[in-house]
Amino acid sequence: MWSDRLSEAKKRRLTERLHAILPAPDPHGRGAVTPLRLPGSRSTATVEQMAEELRHEPGFAWLDGGPAGSHRFFVRPLVTLTVRNGRATVNGSIGRIAFAAGGFDLLEAAFAAWGGPARALLVGFLGYELAAELETLEPASPVDLEDDLKLPDLHLALYDEALCHDGHHDGGGWRLESTDAWHSWGRARGDAERVRDAEARLAAARKREVPEPETGRLAASPVTGRPNARGFLAAVERTVSRIRRGQIYQANLCRRLEAKLPADRLWPLWQRLRAASPADRAAWLSLSGRADRDGAVLSVSPELFLSVRAGTVTTQPIKGTRPRGATPREDRALARELAESAKDQAELAMIVDVARNDLGRVCTTGSVEVVHHAELMTLPTLHHTASTIRGQLRPEAGSVSLLRAAFPPASITGAPKIQAIIVAASEEERRRGPAMGAFGWLSLGGDLELSVAIRTAAAAGGRIVYHAGCGITADSDPEQELEESAVKARAFLTALGAAESP
Repeated sequence: MWSDRLSEAKKRRLTERLHAILPAPDPHGRGAVTPLRLPGSRSTATVEQMAEELRHEPGFAWLDGGPAGSHRFFVRPLVTLTVRNGRATVNGSIGRIAFAAGGFDLLEAAFAAWGGPARALLVGFLGYELAAELETLEPASPVDLEDDLKLPDLHLALYDEALCHDGHHDGGGWRLESTDAWHSWGRARGDAERVRDAEARLAAARKREVPEPETGRLAASPVTGRPNARGFLAAVERTVSRIRRGQIYQANLCRRLEAKLPADRLWPLWQRLRAASPADRAAWLSLSGRADRDGAVLSVSPELFLSVRAGTVTTQPIKGTRPRGATPREDRALARELAESAKDQAELAMIVDVARNDLGRVCTTGSVEVVHHAELMTLPTLHHTASTIRGQLRPEAGSVSLLRAAFPPASITGAPKIQAIIVAASEEERRRGPAMGAFGWLSLGGDLELSVAIRTAAAAGGRIVYHAGCGITADSDPEQELEESAVKARAFLTALGAAESP
C-alpha cells in the first residue's frame, strides 16, 4: 500500500549497502552557487553549445527549460540507482551491488544514507509501473503487460554539481551549483578547482559548432501503433461502457508509437523534437552510461507533477487539448472551444479532485487548495487547460512520503485512480515504462521538481517508442479521442520524419 514504510531494521540494512558504494556526506559540507565568467569576453556559450560539449560524457543529463527557461546540465554522477522488477542495482566508482528492493524503498534508503546536502541532486525518472508497488492492482496490472524494452522502473543518478543557465537570471548567465559534502571522499577538488573546471568547459563550449538539425527520415522502419487505430477505437468504446456502468469516472488510455531507430539518430531526433515542440519542462536523460550505447529518455513535457519548496507542495494537472490554429482567428476559436467544452471541463475537474486527495494524504489538514482552475495554457503546438493545487507538507512527511501518496500522476491515470490504472492495463498492449511516470530532480535537502512524463519517448535496443494518452470520460467520442492522440503525437512523428503506417 502507498502508506507502507520500510521497517527500521530493513532501512538500516539497505543504508549499509548504499554506504558500501558511497559513504555518508560530511555533515559540515557546504553548498555553493558560483557565477561563471570568461575573462575578457562578453560572449558566452549557448545551452545548445554546452549540450554538444557534454553529451558524450558518462551520465549526461539535461533538464531543458526551453527557449527562455532554466537549464541544468549534469555529467559523471557519484552513484547511479536503478530498479527493475523488484531488483535494485547501485553503481559507483568503487563498485556495483545488486539486491532485492522496490523503487520507493530504495529511494527512502537513499535519503537515509545520503540525506542533507541541498545541492546534491538525484536526477532521472520514476517509471509508470512503480504504481504496482503502491496499490493492489487486480485483475489487471501494468507490470503484467509485455516488457519488450526492458528499461528500468526507476533510474536516478546522484550528482554533486550542475552547470546551470537561467534565461531570467543575471542576463542569462551561467553558474555552477555544487556541494563539497563528499570532498573528503573521491571528490577531492576544492571550490576554486571546481570553478576553474566549469569555466574551462564553458570556454570550450563557446567554440563548439552546433550542427543544424538533419533533414529527411530518421526512422529505420515503418512507425506502428499499439494498439492500432481500430484497436484504440474499440478500447475507447469499452472504456466508455465501463464508465456508463459506473465502474469508473475517467481513465487515461495510451497508444504507443514505435519504430526502429539507429543509436546515432537519437541526438538528431532530440534536436528536431525540441524544435518541433519547445517545452519548459523537457529533458534528455542518458541511461547508465552513454545514450548511444545504453539508450535514453527524451521528453518535451509541459506538465508539472510535483514541486516542493521549503515544504510547500505544488501540482499542476493538465487536461483538455486542442491544436493551434493556422491563423490567429482560427487559433482563438480553438482556444475558446476548449474553454467552453463541458467534456474537457469535467475531465479536468475530476483529475483536480484526485490530485487534491493525493496531496491531502501527506499535507497539513486544511492546507490543500486549488489556487487556479481551468486556466488556458497555450504552447507553441497545442492549447491545454490546467489547474494549480498547493498544500503544506506535514513536518514528518518528506519527499518519499509525498511520492508514495501522489504517484503515478493523477492526470495520466484517472478517477478513481486505482480502478483507472486497472482499466488502462486491461486495454494497453505494452508497458508504458518511463512514459506517463515522472522525471526531474530530487534534492537530498528535501526540495524537488518533477514533471509528468507526457510527450515522452524512450530509446533502447535500436528502437524508439512514444506514448500518446487521452482522458476518456462518459462523453468521449472514439474518433475524436483517436484524433487527439494523433495531435499529441504530431511533433514526435514530425521529428522522426515518418508517419504512422496504416
